[in-house]
Amino acid sequence: MVDPRLSEDVFIEILIRLPVKSIVKLRCVSKTWRDLIRSPIFIQRYQNRERKQSVLLVKRYTTRQYEDEAILSFHNPDFPELLVSPYLSIPVLKDIDFPKIIYSDVQRYSDVQIYGPCNGLVCIPVDNIIFLCNPALREFKPLPPPNIPCPNGYQIWAFEFGFGFDPNTSSYKVMQISQIGADNYEDFHLKLDHYERFDLYNSTSNSWKHIDEKLPMITCLPSFQTLFGGAFHWYAWKDINDYPYILCFDIRTEAFQLLDFPDDFPEAEYLSSLTVLNENLALIGIQRWRGEPEPSQIIEIWVMKQYGVKESWTKQFVIGPYMDCCPFLLLNDEWLLVESDNGRLGLCALHENKFKGLPFYGFRLSFRAMVYEESLISLNDIISSDCENE
Repeated sequence: MVDPRLSEDVFIEILIRLPVKSIVKLRCVSKTWRDLIRSPIFIQRYQNRERKQSVLLVKRYTTRQYEDEAILSFHNPDFPELLVSPYLSIPVLKDIDFPKIIYSDVQRYSDVQIYGPCNGLVCIPVDNIIFLCNPALREFKPLPPPNIPCPNGYQIWAFEFGFGFDPNTSSYKVMQISQIGADNYEDFHLKLDHYERFDLYNSTSNSWKHIDEKLPMITCLPSFQTLFGGAFHWYAWKDINDYPYILCFDIRTEAFQLLDFPDDFPEAEYLSSLTVLNENLALIGIQRWRGEPEPSQIIEIWVMKQYGVKESWTKQFVIGPYMDCCPFLLLNDEWLLVESDNGRLGLCALHENKFKGLPFYGFRLSFRAMVYEESLISLNDIISSDCENE
């Protein structure tokens, strides 16, 4: 029972200052505590609390019992080398027979992507199954598959995804962009015959609908896909010979928009990253530098001071030169989180030429990281049991 000397509001104020893992344990104290902690009012108060603690959530690989296992690990953003919670195995991966791919002469499992976070939830597509996950509660829930017709002689070659929240309808939405093209690989690879299809999942109805929209070509850059300002962003081209764009999808209005890159942005697009700096959209690019004794690269960070306005792009930082690395996240306006060419996670200082290696290794281009705020939102409370596709 709640201490009778405390009002319920005071008791709630005490609880919402605790981390999720402590609150979960307190659900076992009594039925009264459990019902209070699970109540929508408490969950909303916890979500809106002022003193939020951010966690660096990293998707990486670890070797356990001679197998490469994809895990989520939780780190202190100020000291990323420190774990703040036990790592989370992704159990849904263990029952799936992944196709193996060859990368840099190393045979490994095809990569697992993670999208979000949004209100403490993330989206993890795995082998044609899409899971929502609350890492703090250790919850996974599969979504119904979209119904994607494929004409004769065509097949689905690639997927891209997005994930966000619509405050107008209090619903979570998952975006799936499918590349459908000729089942002859050479024809598809040469872009002779293919099209993009956009399908949208809504958690309120637990259903998918097709949005009939002519889309540009989307490139899978895991460190580029970003939720910002109520819109999800991807790397795209209008045409294979055209300049790249940023494709945006407004989750509330379900409308698309194209944003321009800065005119002088570096051309090494396969290492481009999109992130957030001081509540502005930030673009990270690479300038190759043929220096001595070995080739290296300069990292440029551009900030869009006014969202949607090309002329507001401003080059904020130029750091390096560093050895080859893949940048993908800014931490605390002081560090840039990168993956080095040997698959090691590291930090590049923004205000001085300094590199700090972290004790985490993986496959080349296998990391994914995001700043994450823990949530008590249960997947069972947001996903309807009804299921239908439009």
